[in-house]
Amino acid sequence: MNTRCVHRLALPSGATLRRAAHLNDARALLFFDEGDGARVEIVDPDGARRVLLRRDTHELSLSAWDTHSGRLVVSVDSAPFVFDLRTEEPLGRLPGVAPTLWELEPAGAGQVMGSSSDGWRRLWDLQTLALVTQRHLRWYKGWSAPVGLLPGDPTLTCLTSMRQGRWVSALVNAHTGRDVGRHHRPARSPAHHAVLPRPGALEWVGVLAEGDERRYAPAQLFHFTQDGARLIDEAPARRLGRERRSAPGIVRLQFITNDWLYTEGARRPHQAIHLPTGARRDCPLVYGRSPSGLVVDHHASTVLDLASGERAALYPGDAPEKGRAVDELSPDGQTALVRTPEGLEWWTLTR
Repeated sequence: MNTRCVHRLALPSGATLRRAAHLNDARALLFFDEGDGARVEIVDPDGARRVLLRRDTHELSLSAWDTHSGRLVVSVDSAPFVFDLRTEEPLGRLPGVAPTLWELEPAGAGQVMGSSSDGWRRLWDLQTLALVTQRHLRWYKGWSAPVGLLPGDPTLTCLTSMRQGRWVSALVNAHTGRDVGRHHRPARSPAHHAVLPRPGALEWVGVLAEGDERRYAPAQLFHFTQDGARLIDEAPARRLGRERRSAPGIVRLQFITNDWLYTEGARRPHQAIHLPTGARRDCPLVYGRSPSGLVVDHHASTVLDLASGERAALYPGDAPEKGRAVDELSPDGQTALVRTPEGLEWWTLTR
C-alpha cells in the first residue's frame, strides 16, 4: 500500500482545528475553536473556505452525510442541524434530541442514526426531518440495514436480555419491534452480554460472559443466523491490577466492514475477525467504521489494510511529529484527512 500527501491547507496563526471530516465531491468539513464558541467550515479541494455554522459552545462535535438524500447533519453541543449537501443551505434541525448526543452516523436510504445520554437511540428521515423510530439502549443495541435497503424498508436493531436462566438475543425490525430472528442459550445471571447486527445481512453477533466484576467466565462470541448459532471466539477475563475485580474478555463489538468484526477487551492488541473465513488480524483501537476495510492507528499515524495485513505511514520522514492526528478515512478508502500543528493534509492511499 502506498501513501502520499497531495495537498496541504495552512491555517492562520492562533486557529485551533479540532476535527476534520470528509464530505462528498472531495470537500471537507472543518471544526474550529473560536473564542468562546465553535465555527464549522466547508473547504473545497482548491482551498476555498466557507463558514457553515457558528455555535457558542466548545462541546462535542459530530457530523454525518447521506448520498441518497443529499443531506448533511452537523451537531455541536447536541444541536443537530441539517444542510443541503449541494447548496450548503440550512434545512432545519432534527427533533427529539436530549443532551448529550454522543453518536451520529448515516443509516442508509436517506436516514441518520444518533444516540444520546438519555439512553435512547433514534432514527431520523433526512427528507422530512422527522423521527422515524427510537429504541432504548438498555435492551436494543446497534442499527443495521438489510441487503438491498430501499427507501421505506425497515432498519434492523438487536435485542439482548437475560431471562429465567437463558440469554435471549434477537434481530428486530426497528420500526415494528417484531423479531426477524431469535436465539436463546442457557446462561446464569449476572452476566455481561452484548449484541450487534451485521450490516448487509439478516445476521447478528453477540458476546456472553457469565459472572460479575469479582470473577468473569471466559467471554464467548457467537455468530447468529436465522438457522443457528456458531461459536467463533473465546477470550479470558482480564484482572484489573491489584484490585479484586475483573473485566469481561470482550467488552465491545463493532463491524469495520460487512465481513470484518472488531473485538475489544482483555487481549492486546485488539482483534479483527473475518466472519466468512475466520481469519484474524491484530488491530489498533477502532474509533469509527471504515467501509473500505482500512483501519487507522491514530496513535502511530498509520493505516492498516485488513485484507492484506499491510501497514503504511501517514506522515513524512521516519516518525510522526507531535500533534499529528489522523481524523478520518473517506468511505472509499482512497483519502485520509490528517491534522498537523500547521494545518490540514490530504493523503491518497493506493492498495
